Amino acid sequence: MQSVGTETKYLNLDIPKKILLGLLFLMLFLIPALSYAAAPINSPSFWIKKLKNPDTAVLSQDEIETLNAMILDDVEHMADLESMPETVSGDRVFEWLWTGFLLKPGARYDSSGKKISEEFIDDVAYNMGLDSIAEEYEIRFGVVIERGDIRALPTDAPMYTSRRGGFDMMQYTSAHPTEPVALLHESRDGEWGFFQTSTLRGWMRLDKVAFGERDEVMASTGDFLVVTGSHVKVYRDFAMKEPLSEVKMGALLRVDGSGREQGEPWKVNFPDKGPSGELVWVEAYLSPVADVNLGYLPYTRKNIIRQAFKMLGEEYGWGGREGLRDCSLFIKDLFATVGLNLPRNSRLQGSTGDVKAKASEARSYREISKALKSADPGITLLTLNGHVMLHIGDLKGKPYVIHQIFGYKDGRRMKLIKKTAVTGLDLGKRSRAGSFQKRLKSVTRVTIPGEKRAQALSDKSA
Repeated sequence: MQSVGTETKYLNLDIPKKILLGLLFLMLFLIPALSYAAAPINSPSFWIKKLKNPDTAVLSQDEIETLNAMILDDVEHMADLESMPETVSGDRVFEWLWTGFLLKPGARYDSSGKKISEEFIDDVAYNMGLDSIAEEYEIRFGVVIERGDIRALPTDAPMYTSRRGGFDMMQYTSAHPTEPVALLHESRDGEWGFFQTSTLRGWMRLDKVAFGERDEVMASTGDFLVVTGSHVKVYRDFAMKEPLSEVKMGALLRVDGSGREQGEPWKVNFPDKGPSGELVWVEAYLSPVADVNLGYLPYTRKNIIRQAFKMLGEEYGWGGREGLRDCSLFIKDLFATVGLNLPRNSRLQGSTGDVKAKASEARSYREISKALKSADPGITLLTLNGHVMLHIGDLKGKPYVIHQIFGYKDGRRMKLIKKTAVTGLDLGKRSRAGSFQKRLKSVTRVTIPGEKRAQALSDKSA
């Protein structure tokens, strides 16, 4: 028995308690985290080394423009803002507004699990100003100056399909600084605008945007930086002491043409509001070592994989809430660094480019499986219902993907991941629905289909 006054020894060693607790923390938390980061499958170089042609260009910039034009033709709610007309008919605007209002009729529960009242729905519908739409509406152009949520309706209130919550069905996506937008309609209270972005239409708060002339908004001449880091900070001053904003992967920044000495901060033009709320371009600065590139990255398998892994481990965010990413925004942002403007929706992303197999068209699961075996790592998208992934290669005969994933069914339970992760396609194999691999809906190479490539390029040069 221990005598009175004898000091307790931990593990029979004369080690102070604080040091032992620190070592325990290291073993329980830090070492597993380092092991995760150091795992071979979590390194982009591991997968790049397995590629036969990592540096070969998949598409030239001219071909990327051609593919962007093909996507634009196929997806009704996307738009080329530079070529939009000066006006849009009121009937068309009404159709877009009404379609958005009816898009998720089952989303009728609030954040506390209570059924949303008819009075609330009536108030939101009234604020949409459906009865005040003119016969013809003059489009106003602007630039996003602060991250804003793009919603199905002009309200910040979430709406769910279940009393238990889940995903907010009103959240379409988010718009970020430097992104051009076109205003189609305003809410009755003057706080919301119904906007067309390059990928979709929806409601966003008007104070997130500065408005100007189209030429000022859309100026595309001169050099530009492409943000190649997941997020990059922008500063007001040359010394980079006063933060101005943050821009995400794929964003474009106009480079100030006054020249730059090696080792100096990048000087860019950044959108802001003037004294009367008008669009002005102010001087702003980025660190000389900021993760950016002068012009688009070459579209290679190596670059796409490297870009994807820059978001590894990041938290999941449905619809881009809080500046985070969901599965389709993860895909969209990484391909934006090479100049590709993919749709925002995962199902449409799986229909973009060279579709090798699609469940709605395939005669059997065997065709999907065959397409997967010959998938082109780094540029092949795999989709399930409501989910999209980037195929990065095979390991021991099993396909692997990197994706921003919320979770999956493991038996009867939901297993949450809620981050960008590298996984196999055996997730969910114990569930009734089966593994991800068995549930694949499409296998698609992000490139121009062979039979359309020559014709598309011929049409462009004509």
